[in-house]
Amino acid sequence: MRLLTHNALTNNSAAAKGNGYPLKIMAKVVRVDDADNTAVSDEQRQRQMMFVKGVLPSLDWGALVKAAAELGIPTLPHTLTAEMADDVDFCKALYHVLMNVHLMEGMLRCPVTKREFPVLDGIPNMMLEEDECHAVRM
Repeated sequence: MRLLTHNALTNNSAAAKGNGYPLKIMAKVVRVDDADNTAVSDEQRQRQMMFVKGVLPSLDWGALVKAAAELGIPTLPHTLTAEMADDVDFCKALYHVLMNVHLMEGMLRCPVTKREFPVLDGIPNMMLEEDECHAVRM
């Protein structure tokens, strides 16, 4: 599971009452793909920059910084400024954190209910039991 994915996950159970975010990461296995920046073409670099600039406004920056630290990457700045989006080195580093750092095995814990969701083979299992769901109209 990429940190980009984690930034959007929430516990949607009735007990969480809309406050099941951000999920705390308890990592057992983390994979960091090598970011060989020398093998990246100018075109690929431009696409990565455009991706970062496009996704930046939708990120919960505080949750991303905390999640990265929970995976052993404490290097993200605690505050985000508008100028950072134009900094090539920052965008390269952020792309690496969002796309190349994977939680392969562990748990995601809801801050409200303390319910744990397992992550196996990089796939989070966010399935709820029927009694945990909001009433569903048929």
